[in-house]
Amino acid sequence: MNKCVMSALSVACMLSFFNLGSIAKAEQSAPQFGVVQLAKLYQESQLGKLGMARAEALQKKAMAELQGLQEKLEKARADKKDDEAGKIEKDLQSRIYFLQNILKQDQEHIMSVIQAATKSAFDKYSEEHGLLGVFSAETMLSSAPAADITDQVLVLLDKEKADYGELPSLEMPPLPEPDNAAPAPTDGGDNAPAVK
Repeated sequence: MNKCVMSALSVACMLSFFNLGSIAKAEQSAPQFGVVQLAKLYQESQLGKLGMARAEALQKKAMAELQGLQEKLEKARADKKDDEAGKIEKDLQSRIYFLQNILKQDQEHIMSVIQAATKSAFDKYSEEHGLLGVFSAETMLSSAPAADITDQVLVLLDKEKADYGELPSLEMPPLPEPDNAAPAPTDGGDNAPAVK
């Protein structure tokens, strides 16, 4: 009887060690970190596609405006109106600088919105799956294929409620009046203050 009890205990111990070993192995093989391909998220997500379309639309609008000024400049030069051409050229250079700034600011806005939405998707996925962190595939030297969570995060990113808002205006704001400027006449100019 003693031998039967010992055999039963031995079998039970071996089974429990086998079970504990397989559980520990399963826990070890589950990745604690996720790896994502940021370029894929930015290019394939709905938010990324909307951002690219927005940037292209704004750039097209700016180019059309510059093309109109360029045509006016060429016409003034062809008509030998040097003063007018000089004024248009100065205006064109000013517009180029202004539009470049608008395009740059809007690109930064697009990146800010998509990065915030992406971080939110990372946080949700990490919380749901108990991950300690999420890394960019571009910064990882090596990772197991099981650690790649790009497609799962893409699904969450497409559910994010994010919006870029309206396109920015391409109108140049008027320069502010200096503090020492005379007030504009309100009744046609007859009662404007006299300059001494």
